[in-house]
Amino acid sequence: MIWNRKSAESFGYIVRMKRNVLIIEDNRACTEALAEITRKCDAAGAVFCVDNSADAYKCAMEEEIDLFLVDIILDGENAHDVSGILVVDKLRKIPRYEFTPVIFITSLVDEALHAFHELHCFDYIEKPFDMERVEKIISAALKAPLSDDRDSEVFYYRKNGVLYALNTDRIIYLEACFRNVNIYTLDETVELSYISLKQLMEELPRKHFIQCSRNVVVNRSFIEYVDKVNRFVKLRNGKLVKIGGKMKKEFLGGL
Repeated sequence: MIWNRKSAESFGYIVRMKRNVLIIEDNRACTEALAEITRKCDAAGAVFCVDNSADAYKCAMEEEIDLFLVDIILDGENAHDVSGILVVDKLRKIPRYEFTPVIFITSLVDEALHAFHELHCFDYIEKPFDMERVEKIISAALKAPLSDDRDSEVFYYRKNGVLYALNTDRIIYLEACFRNVNIYTLDETVELSYISLKQLMEELPRKHFIQCSRNVVVNRSFIEYVDKVNRFVKLRNGKLVKIGGKMKKEFLGGL
């Protein structure tokens, strides 16, 4: 069985179609205006608002963000501040946010244009806001392909000094064992040392992989059956994987 929206709905699960948005803006009035406009968009999911770089990065790590609205100047008292650009530069180094749409908020067009080219932002919004234009830009960004849609379908790893490549559609599941992670594929089992599931999940396309317990991540395409009552997943190779009690809600909600 190929795991898609239709098959997911047949199990009574909802595929996440809404897009989560993080607004990084130090002006409260601007934040509230942008949040109100964003929530009006059909594709908008959760809207998170922060006013500084540290909280922005923390939120991005704890949540799955599909669109960033970033004020270039987050410290108005600093005449040379461009900390919003630095936040995005840092986020772009994280694989899962390499292509996530970014809209810059600025009254400094020169800096916005520079960031547009260097950091590949989706667009920019000038202050004071033209509300109609702002809504059009945000709506368009929310309809853009999810960053996961651009993720590589090949997973690269290095072992004993040699670089290997695995097609992600051949990976059935991953299991953490002590300091190692075993990757079970259609053809072989690959053991990677001194790496965590969390690290691997940052490299794998999230549209295919989902964590069902503290130690196991499964490929959605290999899910044959989900037993919600007894908390286990049956994979197409016959393997039964337990759904962690603390992760049950998140796992089922992410299918």
